[in-house]
Amino acid sequence: MSLFGRLFGAKPPPPPANSVVIAEDLVATLTTDGATLEVTVNDSLRAYIEAQAKAAAAGEPERIPFWLRRESESGQLEDELRDRVIQRRAAEDEKN
Repeated sequence: MSLFGRLFGAKPPPPPANSVVIAEDLVATLTTDGATLEVTVNDSLRAYIEAQAKAAAAGEPERIPFWLRRESESGQLEDELRDRVIQRRAAEDEKN
């Protein structure tokens, strides 16, 4: 925004559609190979979505994050998550 715009109270322009703020440490990690951030983020998201689709097609819905699932009701999903946490804690206790 220009100096005159600030002096006369002009509003800043709205952010572009689909804009996202990414932490600087993630930006450094994503761009270490020299690719642009736009390309790296796009490729990473596509790879992640394709991996989740392959897991679903292979009949492994437990690998799909709960926020991407559509077929479960919210109450049933909470029970499943609670059971998984209990199982994980029991497994950790057995190791110790």
